Amino acid sequence: MTRIYGGIPNEGIFLYAEKMRDVLSRPHLHELAVSCGFCKRNGKLKPEVFFALLFYTVSHTEEGSLSYMVSLLKSEFGICIKKQSLHERFTDRSVSFVKSVLAEVINEQFCNLYSKEFLPEYARILIKDSTKFFTPSTLSDNYKSCGNGRSKSSISIQYEFDLKSGSVTYLEITSGNRNDRTDAEATCENTENGDLIIRDMGYFCTSVLKKWSCTDAKKVFYISRLDCNTNVYDSNGERVCFQKVYKSMRDGKIIEMEMQVFIGEQTRLPVRLLLRLVPDEVYEKRIVEKTKKSKGQGRGQLTNETKRRCRFTLFITNADEATLSTSQVFLLYKLRWQIELQFKGWKSVFKIDTLHRMKEHRYITLLYVKLMQVMLNMQIIYSVQRSIIQKDYKKIKIISVNKSLKTLKRLFYKTFIMFCGVSRKFKEIAQHIHNVLSEDHWLESKNKKICFPEILQLLICISEK
Repeated sequence: MTRIYGGIPNEGIFLYAEKMRDVLSRPHLHELAVSCGFCKRNGKLKPEVFFALLFYTVSHTEEGSLSYMVSLLKSEFGICIKKQSLHERFTDRSVSFVKSVLAEVINEQFCNLYSKEFLPEYARILIKDSTKFFTPSTLSDNYKSCGNGRSKSSISIQYEFDLKSGSVTYLEITSGNRNDRTDAEATCENTENGDLIIRDMGYFCTSVLKKWSCTDAKKVFYISRLDCNTNVYDSNGERVCFQKVYKSMRDGKIIEMEMQVFIGEQTRLPVRLLLRLVPDEVYEKRIVEKTKKSKGQGRGQLTNETKRRCRFTLFITNADEATLSTSQVFLLYKLRWQIELQFKGWKSVFKIDTLHRMKEHRYITLLYVKLMQVMLNMQIIYSVQRSIIQKDYKKIKIISVNKSLKTLKRLFYKTFIMFCGVSRKFKEIAQHIHNVLSEDHWLESKNKKICFPEILQLLICISEK
C-alpha cells in the first residue's frame, strides 16, 4: 500500500515554527510596517507590539473593543495609551500592514501534503469557494450587502487551496455583493499548467472554461457542476433532450453514464458530460428547494428544462477519461466539501463573523488577523499530518480539522510564543502541540457514508492502476 504522507521528520511543527519566527520577528515586522507607511517614527506602539496586541485581541475576545485593547496594552505590555490615540492608529495603513504580514505567512507554506501517487497527472488540485456574512452598517460604503435585508453591509471571503499540498493559493476579502462568477472572470489567469480546478455552480462561466481549455501556453483542467440554464448540444448540433436521456437510463437501469457534448449557444465548448441519476426522494427535495429559491428571487415557477435536469447530478470536465475516469470525477467532487468544513471552523471556532460595530479600518484589520490566525493553525495541522507515518496502511487516518482548530485555540498562548516569542523552549512547545494533535484528533468515519479518508484511499488506489 502506498504511503499517503510526505514523510518529513517528526519535528514538522518545529520546522514550520522556525520559518514563522523569521516572518514574525521584530525586525521583519518593523520592515513591513515601514514599507506600507504604518510606522513612520519611533513611538510607544511599535509594530511588533501592535501585532501582538491584535493577535491577543482576536484570540481572547470576539468584540475587539478599544477599551479591551487599551487595558491589554497596559496589563501585558506596560504601555499606557488613550482610546482615541489607539483609535487613530487604525487606518488604511494598519490594514496594509496586517495584510502584508498575512501575505508573508501564506507565502511560507509546506508543500506535498499527500503522496505523489495522488492523481500524479495534475500539478495542483485547486478547490475554491467563498463564505459570506453580514457586517455592521459602518462598513456599508465599501462592503455592500449581499441581500436579504438583514444588514446594509456584508463581506465575502474568496478562498482557494491546493488539495494535494494543503497550500493556500488565494485569499481575498471583497464586498458581499460581488458574486462568485465575477471573481471567476477576474481571477481566471491565476492558474498554472497542469492544474485541476474544482468549483461549484456559483463560479460557472463558459467564457472562463473556454480560456482554460483553449490556451496554447498552458493546459488547465476543470470539474464543474452544470447549471440549468446552459444549452447542451450533441455531436450533430441538436439540443440534448434530458427527458429522453432520463427515460433511456431509467428503462435500461443505468445509474451513470457520460456523453461527449458541446455547451453554450455561442461558445459551443466541447466537454465530457457526466450524468448520474438521483433517487426520487432527492429529486423531489431538489424541486422544492429550487422552487423556493426561484420564487424568492422573483423568477416564479421552475422551467420544465430545470425540472428535467433535477433528475441528474451533472458534471462537465475537459479532462479525458484516460487521466480522469467517471468514478474519479464523482469522488473528487465530494472532496470539495472540505472547503465548506474549513469555513465552518472559521466561523464556529474563530468567530470571523462576530466582530461588533466599529469603524471600517479597525474591523478589516482585526478580520485579517483572524484569518492569519486560521492560516497559521491550518499549517500546524498540516505539518502534523505530514509528519505522521502510518504503520498500518489498510486504513488511512486523517487529522480532524475541526477538532484540531478547537484545541489550537485553547493553546493560543503556546502557539503565539512558539511563533514570535523569545522563549528558548519553543522546540518543546512544538513537540507538545505535535503530541496533542496526534492523539485523539482523528477524523471519524460515519456509518453508511464514505468520508474523506476512504475517498482519498480510493483515489490513490485508482491512480496506481
